[in-house]
Amino acid sequence: MRLTNEQKQNFKKQGFLIFKGFFSPAEMVKLSAFLDRLRDTKAEEGKEAKYYEKSPLTGEPILVRVENLFGGLNPAEEALLITERAKTILADLLGEPATLFKEKVNYKVPGCRPDKLHQDQAAGWNAYSDFFITMGIMVDANHKGNAALSFMCSGNYKKELMGPEWQVLTHDDPPYKPEDEYVLIEGGPGDVIFFDSYVPHGSPSNASSEARRNVFLTFNRASDGDMRMRYYHDKWKNYAPNKVEDARANSSYRV
Repeated sequence: MRLTNEQKQNFKKQGFLIFKGFFSPAEMVKLSAFLDRLRDTKAEEGKEAKYYEKSPLTGEPILVRVENLFGGLNPAEEALLITERAKTILADLLGEPATLFKEKVNYKVPGCRPDKLHQDQAAGWNAYSDFFITMGIMVDANHKGNAALSFMCSGNYKKELMGPEWQVLTHDDPPYKPEDEYVLIEGGPGDVIFFDSYVPHGSPSNASSEARRNVFLTFNRASDGDMRMRYYHDKWKNYAPNKVEDARANSSYRV
């Protein structure tokens, strides 16, 4: 199903679109089991890239992120998530077919640090393209208690960097000020949000007892080329995956 003109205009104005029940409960059960296997499987060279940090709340090492999920590593899960419907929506928003740029799981488990207000484009992405769209998939319920994301909803931003590269926009925890400019994106398993690489967003630390796992698939215009492995190789030179015994301080996080 193609997007309506109203949906396209809303995305252009506010930078994101929400689709409730994009994936079925059965599909989310499969995805949840896959994320559990990723969590429990020992990291291997050439496989998924895991990132461990020390919790700012407990000091214990926790898995905060897994990247490089696809590219032949997990074809069933790649086919599960990158559906024809998703490709159609991405093509409507980009104006042409999409190419996968990067993919990750955020394990926002209890004790996980905040993700300060930021623009994804600030994470060095200008070296690859000037525009990306991310498909965020809720695997668990996302709500205020377990640190759901907040997005700027006023449309009061430009498709450009609002600060220096590699810098967050504010060190304050959500909710951000003024409060009426931001919306808490609450939802259930299978809900999806498509958002551009410039819309400001972030979340507080998870001080609850509930995990909030989300999968984020980022795409660029097909005409910009396939830059996925170039991106990962560049990133791993400067911010390599690590092991649980080498968990970093949470202050190592930039954007």
